[in-house]
Amino acid sequence: MAGYWPQSRSQIHDQNGRPFIGAKAYFYAGGTTTPITVYRDSSLAVPHTNPVSTDGNGTFPGVFFDDDPASFYRVRVTTQGGVLLYDDDGIPVIGPSTGGGGTPPTPVDPDSVFKTGDMMFRYDFALRTGFVRLNGRSIGSATSGAAERANSDTQPLYEYLWNGDPNIVITGGRGGSAAADFAANKPLVLPSYRGRTPVGFDTMGNIAAGILPGAVTIGWEGGDDVHTLTVAQIPSHPHPITDNGHKHLNPYKQPLNIADADRGSGSSIFSLDQFAENQETTTATTGITVNPAGGGESHNNVQPSKAVCVYMRL
Repeated sequence: MAGYWPQSRSQIHDQNGRPFIGAKAYFYAGGTTTPITVYRDSSLAVPHTNPVSTDGNGTFPGVFFDDDPASFYRVRVTTQGGVLLYDDDGIPVIGPSTGGGGTPPTPVDPDSVFKTGDMMFRYDFALRTGFVRLNGRSIGSATSGAAERANSDTQPLYEYLWNGDPNIVITGGRGGSAAADFAANKPLVLPSYRGRTPVGFDTMGNIAAGILPGAVTIGWEGGDDVHTLTVAQIPSHPHPITDNGHKHLNPYKQPLNIADADRGSGSSIFSLDQFAENQETTTATTGITVNPAGGGESHNNVQPSKAVCVYMRL
């Protein structure tokens, strides 16, 4: 194929919206006044006249370039009467061609847009070609007995995870290399994102943010779906209690505070008439205790979430 003029099949108008019938487009090699040949077809078999004119609707025909001699071009557009509309230079010939533009590209494989190890979310549970679900099951060779996918196409991801995560589980034990373990038909256990939310590393090539200090290694796991507070985590708080104390009446007689000079001859300080009955004690506290309250149950610790399936590219 050849390069294609962007104004092809476009209609041009004057300031009042009327089409420019018979307008002319002159094509030159870039930076020159040397006319170049432009074509009616991508195979460059049928040339246009130069200039190329609009039809009765003010529309230019399709215009193709051979971009080998004209990697850049100049185009000068005038009205039918020769009034200049625009003159642009140094325009690159865009599009695949049989010349310097290279060979036509093959159609893009949508499953090849991602690289091995890239992750994606999808709003279902289904298998997806070129991906595996991060469900804690396993991948491996066709004879490995892996639970999620046992096929030779899993080897790139197998080696990616084996080399990238030293804590990844290899059934039968980690051997000398990823390739050796894959060839030995040892299943590799996939990371599990069941019920988990991905978070960014606390460092990620920068100084630590200090938000999740432990999240600095591949595959770090943390957090709880529910949590029971410890005594140390309960906010400090008072339990207001009013205790004014009280007094007791003593049913027994107590010695009176009588000076020795006031005692009669032969009296005794232990005589019953020298004791006061029902004397009050000093104020005493009650010994009240505060009983515990609350059930000690755990509380929900899950952020507002919506469930999807998490995949990784093979």
